[in-house]
This record gives sequence, C-alpha cells and structure tokens, in this order.
Amino acid sequence: MNKRLVVPLLGTLFLSACNFVKLAPNAADVLVLKPYQARECEQLRRTTTQVMSKVWFVARNEESMAEELTILAKNTAVELGGNAVVPDSAITEGKQRFIIYNCPHMR
Repeated sequence: MNKRLVVPLLGTLFLSACNFVKLAPNAADVLVLKPYQARECEQLRRTTTQVMSKVWFVARNEESMAEELTILAKNTAVELGGNAVVPDSAITEGKQRFIIYNCPHMR
C-alpha cells in the first residue's frame, strides 16, 4: 500500500474513534429515558444536537456519534435545569433531536 495513503487513512481511523465532546459538570446525573419513562415529567423544551458525521469524507461510526449527541443533549439539559432527556429522532447526517425534561421524582 502506498505510504501517502496509509498516513491519512490511519489518521482518519484514529480521529473517528476519538470523542470530541466533553460532559459538562453535573451532566453525568442527567438520565436518558425512553418516552414512557418520562410520562410524569415536565417537558422543558426540544433541542437538536449536531456532530460531524464525516471525517475526511469518511463516515463516522454511528455509536460514536450517538454517544456524542447524547452528551450534548445532557449538557443542554443541565443548562436548562432539566434532569432527563429522551431521544426524539434517529441520527441523520450527524443530527438528532431530544426532548429535555424535568423529572422531580427522579432527582
């Protein structure tokens, strides 16, 4: 294999495995719920999170994107006083919608 191709390919694989999104303080306490689990919660708002879906024209791993999108939703929930999020869409081109809830009975 050509060395000119190996280095960018390895770099792409390394970057696609990295998590670029960091969890905010207190966001670790935010729960990720299923819709039925949030029935008794107060809906605060909806948010759309977004991450890069490609690195150097190479599609990123769906699991990595899902993890980063959830971290971003949890960070937003903390900013808005929520303590739970529910995914509200599938991941499309690096974007996903979430509903942010305040669930006092789950604190």
